[in-house]
Amino acid sequence: MHELFAKVLNEKDLSKAGDLFSLEDRDIVDDISTALEKIGDIINTEDYVNNDNDQSVVEICITRVTTTIREMDTIEDHSSGLVRLLQLCQQHNLNPVTQDKDPPHAKVASDIMSCLFTHYSKSKVMKMAIPVVVNFLGIDNKELSRNVSSYLSLAALDNADLLAKHMEIILNSIFRGNYILSTVLPQIYAQNSDPIIDCTDRLTDILDQCDVSERSSLFQVFSMVAKNKPKTLEPHIHKLSEYLSTSVLAPLVLVMFVDMAIANPKPFVSFAPVLKASAEKQPIHLIHVLQIMGAIGTINEEQAQQSMAYFVSNLNQTDQSVLTVILQEVKALSLTHPELLVENMDKISKLSQSGSSAIRILVQQLKDDEKKRSNAVEKEMKSVSSQTEGAVTVITVGNPPNSANPNGITVRQVHIPPSSMSSQQSLGKSSRASVSTGRYDRPVSPSSIYTDRMSMISSGTASSQHGPSIESMRDGVQHFCDKHFSTIRNFISNISARIPLPEVCSVINGRHKRFLRLSFLCGGKGDQCIYSKSYFTLDTKLPKTWIHLMFLSTQAKASSALSQHDYSISRLKTCWDSLQTDRSTGSFLTLVTSSFPSAKDQDILIHELHSFRFFDVFEFNAAKKYWACFMCNHPEKMWDLMKNGTPVIAGQLREKKGRWKFLKRWKTRYFTLSGTQITYSKSDQRHETLPVSKIQSVKAVRKGYRDIPKAFEIFTADQTYTFKAKGHQNIEQWVQCLHIAVAQAHKGDNSKKGTGKAEVCPSRQDNLVIERPRSVMDTKL
Repeated sequence: MHELFAKVLNEKDLSKAGDLFSLEDRDIVDDISTALEKIGDIINTEDYVNNDNDQSVVEICITRVTTTIREMDTIEDHSSGLVRLLQLCQQHNLNPVTQDKDPPHAKVASDIMSCLFTHYSKSKVMKMAIPVVVNFLGIDNKELSRNVSSYLSLAALDNADLLAKHMEIILNSIFRGNYILSTVLPQIYAQNSDPIIDCTDRLTDILDQCDVSERSSLFQVFSMVAKNKPKTLEPHIHKLSEYLSTSVLAPLVLVMFVDMAIANPKPFVSFAPVLKASAEKQPIHLIHVLQIMGAIGTINEEQAQQSMAYFVSNLNQTDQSVLTVILQEVKALSLTHPELLVENMDKISKLSQSGSSAIRILVQQLKDDEKKRSNAVEKEMKSVSSQTEGAVTVITVGNPPNSANPNGITVRQVHIPPSSMSSQQSLGKSSRASVSTGRYDRPVSPSSIYTDRMSMISSGTASSQHGPSIESMRDGVQHFCDKHFSTIRNFISNISARIPLPEVCSVINGRHKRFLRLSFLCGGKGDQCIYSKSYFTLDTKLPKTWIHLMFLSTQAKASSALSQHDYSISRLKTCWDSLQTDRSTGSFLTLVTSSFPSAKDQDILIHELHSFRFFDVFEFNAAKKYWACFMCNHPEKMWDLMKNGTPVIAGQLREKKGRWKFLKRWKTRYFTLSGTQITYSKSDQRHETLPVSKIQSVKAVRKGYRDIPKAFEIFTADQTYTFKAKGHQNIEQWVQCLHIAVAQAHKGDNSKKGTGKAEVCPSRQDNLVIERPRSVMDTKL
């Protein structure tokens, strides 16, 4: 062991402890195991709690050890020694001594866990650390519990199976008030779902005590429960529907309700007015409400009539995506209640004159369905079928071709086992018989009817005699996704830290041509988030590559191969098709089944993001694996710069002034940003103001993308201001404060400005946002 390290630890010499940082890492890397044992001996003594000298020595030595482990990348060699220290800490009192002071063993535990979970992706380390760390959740130290929760959130990213083994401890900690730990549940649900399902009642009870991010995590869990145990959530529909008024949570609630309604639509009948009201207040929710109403329509004839009336009442929607869903639901409902289609065909037919190509195709399909039904009615006048249990007797009136009966009447009896009777009948007949007449011994449930009919619509088939085969429901997109499923996931995982993926893309009718608008959302969504209720938007010149990436991302998030008829994929297809004025660029199928965007293509996208100053506002959070604004990533840096929720900063800046560009000089002035305006003093003691609302964007000036900023620029409609501060940190503070102020000033403006009309607004999360295009001079924030 190095002489200095031995002296500090053996003699507990605090005066020499600081000198440990003068040693090279390579000189002490072999001493780490021994040093950890010595530290364990010190913290395990009786007087350690009251000995400030020993506590300081331990703190310095742990910092030196963990630094060496990080720099020399030897965590796997020393994880067992670090875990033993954690176990020693658990043998001592970890509860707070006072409200603001933790006991020394709690501090040691925090330092050790910080070192271990920096390497959360290393399974060998996590296998040793997680079983010990979860036991810290049982103590009454809220600060330590929050730290543990954050570490476990990291561990869950790559070690969900290890963490799921301790589900009982995690749930108990949540119910004891450690609500932040609920963010772990969506990641480990698949590995151990039964305990969560059993505690669904208790999880819904704590919703009101959680913050937005914690509620969002719980609703993600409820959405998973809705897919495999929907009945568990039925008693809580009223409670869950209360969050439809929350813009962040409403999409999660509705997606969950869609899954529940498909399984059993009856509980939603009484909530239909609430759902309709939600769609009226927030049109973005209309598509999910339409799907729920479609499921309700399978219950009986009365509900079918009400659902059809609701569909028809929304035929005046201008959003082509919404109209597509309405027509799909009408088509599905007409399979079991064809008479409703006949009654409303005149109103539906009007869409064929003004709709998009997708709308016209669906309208024509409905017309064909009506025509087929009319032909079927005529045939029924010539033939009669009677059915008995275990056999089907077919009496045909007329003289079919090759008939051996000269009288023109053929009687034949076909024996069918009761177990396969319903599968031999057409979907339309079995559905009507089971719902309306109850003729068969094995009636088909409304939920199965709804699921099957949606499958038929998605596949584009509706055979009168047999359901569609599995192969007929697969298309080129699905075959491609199935074949390259793991490759797509790996590709998206590898580029997600380099390239942010849009939340929404919209096709906008510009003055001369259509263009694609991308909208990015902050993944953090914290209390001071710049984009908690708005998007960072940019009008891209690279729609082909962006749509291709959005397709791959959508598939990467899915649990199985998606088809071209999947809602998210079909929206992207509609978006691509609406941009195609030049057909030489190829079809949607050609686009998404082509080679993945190359490194050169990715660099071009990154350059475009830089040109729109995306990276001045957002950065990738490696710990949580999402893109977030700097307010969510670094809230601790902004407390001194915020006052009453608005940015405040003041100081001397050097402004570049001059009438002629080659004669410009730097002039020093005192600037103050407070609330909605920037104030600066002139040489004659007069004060001038610049309203923040006039600022279009702010840019940190760098030589290269990764260089330290040397200055920053403020852009208005008719002028550009260039400033320098004393150091790059001051520049960053000014840029950050200005970004927040501009974002706050422009909130709500997007919906009031426009020069055209948004035609298609598909989303990766199935949320549709109708956007109005802004003028050329609008801010890109």
